[in-house]
Order: sequence, then C-alpha cells, then structure tokens
Amino acid sequence: MPAPVCLIENKDSEWIVHQEALQLLSGIHQPVVVVAIVGLYRTGKSYLMNKLAGKNSGFPLGSTVRANTKGIWMWCIPYPGRPDQTLVLLDTEGLGDTEKADTQNDSWIFALAVLLSSTLVYNSLGTIDQQAMNQLQYPSESLVASRSYLVLLPGGHLYLRPCCLIA
Repeated sequence: MPAPVCLIENKDSEWIVHQEALQLLSGIHQPVVVVAIVGLYRTGKSYLMNKLAGKNSGFPLGSTVRANTKGIWMWCIPYPGRPDQTLVLLDTEGLGDTEKADTQNDSWIFALAVLLSSTLVYNSLGTIDQQAMNQLQYPSESLVASRSYLVLLPGGHLYLRPCCLIA
C-alpha cells in the first residue's frame, strides 16, 4: 500500500467506514499486527507513525496549530523483518481539540483505537502523570458501557479486557 487511506471518517457526527479501506484489508491473506496511536492533538502522532513505517512521509503532517488528522487513517505495510505478516498502522484524530463540535468524539476515537488495535500507543507530552490518567478515564467509560474495561499496566501498556457486568 503506497500511502495511507482513511479507514473511519467522522462526518456530521456520524462514523463512516470507507469501503476502499475495507477492500484493502480484505485483500490481506496473512496475519496482521495492528498498531494504533492516540493522544492529544498536535503532539506528533502522525510523525511517529511515519517513523514506524520507516518513512519520512505518508501520514500527512501539519505545520500549524490546527489539528490535521481527522478520523482514523490506515496504512498497511510489510512487517519489518517478518515477511509473513502485515503491519497495519492506525493514525487517529488528536484528542482534546477545542474546535470539535461533539464532546463525545474523543471517547469514540479512543474506544475505536483500543478495539481495533493489537497494540495501542498512547502519545503524551512528557510522562504519564495523574492529569493524563484523568483524561484517559473519560474515554474508557465508553468501553465500560460496552461491557469491557481498560487496564493500565506498568510501563504504560493499555489492555482491553472483557468483563461481565452483574446487575
């Protein structure tokens, strides 16, 4: 896949899955490793994903203070050093963008990234402190509502675990 494509678009508060991206995914006939990145807007998520792809460009980079990535973008590349696997990189819209009209948008982006990925990268400015943990709490409430819960392990690894809610 020569360049990233939009996988999921948020258009007028409706989530739309792009058919082109689904066709690309359905054409993969080997194991995949899905790496998604989430974090505040304008913190270098797209740049980091380009570096993971071994490229200087690919996911669009912005040069202003405005958020550049909208929705969730996907790039499928051969997994470096593992020719029998495909690496699927998911670059997500930044969290905390004040120009967003829908306050639930961050929760949905975060939840979709967790659910779609086998590895989730939380990109933060500096260390993951109490404020960052508080910001992660709100998006994870969407996961609890969907009968799943989020666990943060030492080293900053986030895991989604199924759970059974007893009424």
